[in-house]
Amino acid sequence: MAVVVAWLFRRLRAPSIVGFLITGILIGSDGFNFVDREEVGPFSELGLILLLFLVGLELSPKPLIRMGRSLLIAATLQMGITTTIAFTVSSIGGVAWPAALIIGLACALSSTAIVLTQLSERQETTTVTGMIVVGTLLLQDVVVILVMLTLPIIASTSEGGVVGTAIQSGIALGVVVLIFTFGRGLINAVLKVLLGPGTSDLSALFAVLFACGGAWLASQVGWSPALGACIAGLLLAGTDIRHQLMADILPFRDVFNALFFITLGMTVDVQAMTEHWALVSLAILATFVVKTIVTAASVRIAGWPIRPSLQVGLALCTVSEFGYVLALEASRYGFVDDQLFGILTGFAVGTMAIGAPIVPASARLATSILRWLPGARPDDSDSPEESGRESFHDHVIIIGYGINGQNLAGVLGRTDIPYCVLEMNPHSTEKARQDGAPVIVGDAGSNSMLEAAGLADARAIVIAINDAASTERIVSVARAARPDLYILARTRFVTEIDALYAKGANRVIPEDFETSIEILVHLLKQMSLPDNIVDAQVEAIRSGRYGMLRGKATDRAANEELMAALQRTATRTHYLTENSPVCGETVADTNLRARTGVTIIAIVRGTESKTNPPPDFELRAGDLLVLVGSHAQMDAAASILEQGDATATN
Repeated sequence: MAVVVAWLFRRLRAPSIVGFLITGILIGSDGFNFVDREEVGPFSELGLILLLFLVGLELSPKPLIRMGRSLLIAATLQMGITTTIAFTVSSIGGVAWPAALIIGLACALSSTAIVLTQLSERQETTTVTGMIVVGTLLLQDVVVILVMLTLPIIASTSEGGVVGTAIQSGIALGVVVLIFTFGRGLINAVLKVLLGPGTSDLSALFAVLFACGGAWLASQVGWSPALGACIAGLLLAGTDIRHQLMADILPFRDVFNALFFITLGMTVDVQAMTEHWALVSLAILATFVVKTIVTAASVRIAGWPIRPSLQVGLALCTVSEFGYVLALEASRYGFVDDQLFGILTGFAVGTMAIGAPIVPASARLATSILRWLPGARPDDSDSPEESGRESFHDHVIIIGYGINGQNLAGVLGRTDIPYCVLEMNPHSTEKARQDGAPVIVGDAGSNSMLEAAGLADARAIVIAINDAASTERIVSVARAARPDLYILARTRFVTEIDALYAKGANRVIPEDFETSIEILVHLLKQMSLPDNIVDAQVEAIRSGRYGMLRGKATDRAANEELMAALQRTATRTHYLTENSPVCGETVADTNLRARTGVTIIAIVRGTESKTNPPPDFELRAGDLLVLVGSHAQMDAAASILEQGDATATN
């Protein structure tokens, strides 16, 4: 079923995870009854263990450190406000406070599997909005781990055994800390002996063994097996071969996702959902609306502009699969009864299935919403900071202060070319200020921000961001405002090249193709081809918008004309040895041009060079002649310079 559904949803360009959820409902007890719900438990547990192990393995503090305090503020506000609202509503509805708190936390979480999968497929994880989304999801996952650690203590409070449970949990936590502190070296040593090149099958087996071992050890101390698997993943995430492990088990991630989400769909109580369809439908709709508003407001308060804030809010509007995990753990400790657990499971599955298509459409939806917001215009999403209001003239506008933006700003600064930086990432703007770059904070996709950056008087604009949709929007806005402006755009997407040219870009630089060109240049020079031939080949590729690298048909006549030009205009250097027969002769004596068609355009002697040498210039051993002519003419000239004879070819 997973194979069929994954293929079908891939053809429909829909998230396969949604297909797995629907499949689980169809083949479960309330569907075609292929598998009884009572038999699903062990498979669901195994899928959950493997899923949380992968979450732990992929957790990395780098995105959190890169986004800094702003991300922490945004994520804290988003989770805190959402949890408070859901907790309050649930309490008013008569739900006991422990269950209401679980409902609140579940509503605050967003689906890591759905969102990250779609961002990765669209290559948007490194965009500004992508990094905010990824960072928020990572912080949410950390909160899930902490909540799962505290659930046994909360449960023991109601049973009167809080002291014993707290001691037991404290000892277990101490052991985990000791393992994290002192066990990494031992694990690294074991992995280096056990794993090596060509052992991907062994590393995958070891990863599963480690996950299941962590789950078993956690169960022995009263923790959730899934939590133990997640801690095992975190432990391996700190090893030297973490990336190799991830690469080896990455093909199994979709298998784990299919196993978990199909069994999750099979646990949905369709009868309970049908009986409470109005309540569940209202809860799903309210979650989408409230969570989008709260998340967007949190990101906006943290310092990002309105447009990316809305996009992040829409991308994180779903409820996470970890909402089900929390509800499952709460039901085991008696906080959530079976009926409420069934409703929560159906609610989580419903938000994931219905909300998944919102993620890839979040950019377009954010732009549409912005048009309808009271007092906001689509071209005026932010006001520039007063500190950024400087007088710019005859300058370059750099959009984005990542690696490319920083390098470009450094070169422009050293060459005394005026420039300004337009950036909306708080971390990047702070970096720009530290570097002394004139920076304006805001969304470059708005006309007012470009005007604040001096668009009217700019010489050029360079768009050096990773967001393809934003790049296209900026090109369109800038071209509409300045038909004569030189616009250079960078993209990672082959499919965006033609669209960006159509929007008005003068030059589009695709990263992968420029890397290919750089390899080509080094190879051709290593093969001793003249620089003008190399340059002509590069210009042919670029002027044709990388058509020959993209497998597109090229203009045959233009190619033939180019090759003819290359044959006509080649350059070569020739070193005169002591045995050269022309040593002691003048340029006129060699009569090189009349005999071969080759022209001596310069002669380098020691540290001095003589361009367009006169006819009476005497040639000496050690001279370096710079020659111009066709390849055949060059061969004839070399024969004269080395042997004293040749056949005229001009």
